[in-house]
Amino acid sequence: MQNSSESNPSGSEYHCPICRQSLALFERYPRYVCPSCAEKTCDDSGRRVDFRNLSFTGGCQGFYPDTNEIYPSQDCFIDGRPCIADEARFGGIVVQLKEQ
Repeated sequence: MQNSSESNPSGSEYHCPICRQSLALFERYPRYVCPSCAEKTCDDSGRRVDFRNLSFTGGCQGFYPDTNEIYPSQDCFIDGRPCIADEARFGGIVVQLKEQ
């Protein structure tokens, strides 16, 4: 996801806030979820949503994978927990658990 200069050099442990899988700590994304959990994003009704960059220059857009229709928000849910998807600093998408 990010280059190693953004990770915490202290060796602190970090775990996915959804499934508790051990991950690298990235100070820029303090509540990011693991790739397995990020693949479970859905809208508030439980309908699956995928997020991707709009172009090679970035952006973040949600789509319903079953119809490819645009999902008009970056808010999403994983296992009923509110999250948000956004463009990662060096490309790609990062999904983070919202603060509660």
